[in-house]
Amino acid sequence: MMTGKATREGTQRLAQANPHLFYKQFGSFDVWISQVGFGTYRIDEQDEQYQQALRKALLEGINLIDTSSMYTNGSAEKVIGHVLKQLISEEKIKREELVIVSKAGIVQGEDSEETTKRTAEGKPYQDFTTVHEGMSICIHPEYLQDQLTRSLQRLQVDTIDCYMLHNPEWYLLWAKMKKIKQQEAYDELLERMEKAFRHLEKEVESGRIQCYGVSANSFGSNVKEFDFVALDTLWDIAEKITPNHHFRVIQFPMNMYESGAILEKSHAQGKSALLFAKEKGLGVMTNRTLDVTAKDKIFRLTNIQLDLSSVIDEKEATRRIKDCLNRVDDVEDQIVYRVLPLLKMEKEDVKELKKKISSGATLRKYWKKLYSATNVQNVRNFLFEPVIEDIRNTIKKHDGLDDQTQQWLDTYKAALMEAAEALKSYYAPKDYQRSLDISKELTRVKPHLMTTDNLSQAAIRTMRATPEVHSVLVGMRREHYVEDVLIELKRPLDTIMQEEDWHTMTQTLKAIIS
Repeated sequence: MMTGKATREGTQRLAQANPHLFYKQFGSFDVWISQVGFGTYRIDEQDEQYQQALRKALLEGINLIDTSSMYTNGSAEKVIGHVLKQLISEEKIKREELVIVSKAGIVQGEDSEETTKRTAEGKPYQDFTTVHEGMSICIHPEYLQDQLTRSLQRLQVDTIDCYMLHNPEWYLLWAKMKKIKQQEAYDELLERMEKAFRHLEKEVESGRIQCYGVSANSFGSNVKEFDFVALDTLWDIAEKITPNHHFRVIQFPMNMYESGAILEKSHAQGKSALLFAKEKGLGVMTNRTLDVTAKDKIFRLTNIQLDLSSVIDEKEATRRIKDCLNRVDDVEDQIVYRVLPLLKMEKEDVKELKKKISSGATLRKYWKKLYSATNVQNVRNFLFEPVIEDIRNTIKKHDGLDDQTQQWLDTYKAALMEAAEALKSYYAPKDYQRSLDISKELTRVKPHLMTTDNLSQAAIRTMRATPEVHSVLVGMRREHYVEDVLIELKRPLDTIMQEEDWHTMTQTLKAIIS
């Protein structure tokens, strides 16, 4: 177990040792952080390249690490703990120079299995809400206490510098699905938040965390949105608990397109989320820097590498997709009509399983609406692979996973992966053209932002140039991603993004993606 915590002296010392990089004080949390933080959303302990990327980032002076108990089922925290332990034992970094942020509140994977087990034993967590199968939310003190203990163990530290509630507004989305009145749902959420804040104050007293915060996707939303959470209300809750509270940090999505945090005047006295945060001294981290989510349109703010000589025309790409979908349909029919009848399952269980074996029909209906290769990858990661694993586990539970059934499931997975590759071939040229259009238009309207090597650096520069933002979180899963970020992080800023600049930029992107 690594002892210690981030300190003002330690983080300032690191900043002074790296004068070629840029750091900011983290709001009223009295530590200094690099203007770009290492995001760990997709980091997996099975891939050593992730460890090498994190190691490089830390050795080069990036000192903010953002993670969560649910990132790759706790694997991200394990990678961080392993790398930190190595570098500290090698005396290449010091614990007091690093700011570690983690989160809890989303229940998935092993945590979901554990909570299901507790419920079956008659010891369920209070305020536990199942959003859909395999994913729940909970910020009850008992759950937070357990999750913090697990995170400390995985990270191999005795103190997490900032511990955040992870997307508590998802409760409101669940309430909307259940047709609960908006005000009733909001009041319930605030009660849960107050209990969580009171518990986190106790965790500060115990020394297991230095401060706490909230990571929410809706701080920049319009006040009329069902899942909107008002920062000023959360601040009032913290003030009510104690004037000397430790609510210090917020996190939310913000990028060239998603600019609600500065343009929406949804908080007290017509303030934006960023202005309110600035007035209260809240530390601000932004995520989704390179990943734009515009309702059902998801794409990356990066230059697309494409071998134009290998691009096939849209007609041929469409034909390949339809061939792949026909193959998926055939395999699904084989599983439904040849495999399932042999299983010793109740009729209702078979009926539920059949519903899951429907990716072919879903793709056939929606594939033209995926918009980008990024969305295709999301479908692969968060639909295809989990569904196949779920089907496999269900069949195994009913003693039906023999060699032939395993072969059918492997064939099913191969067919879905082949369909995903065909879809990527269809969308890659569209992504390529979109990135060119964005770069061209931004060069026209905001040329000072585009004096970078590529679009991803311009996206990071946009956030760095916004004074109220303290650090920009970027997923750096490979060493070359770290290098790309460092090039921008070493550049002096020659511009400041004002509200009117954000308005112009957002409207420019809206015109391109509509």
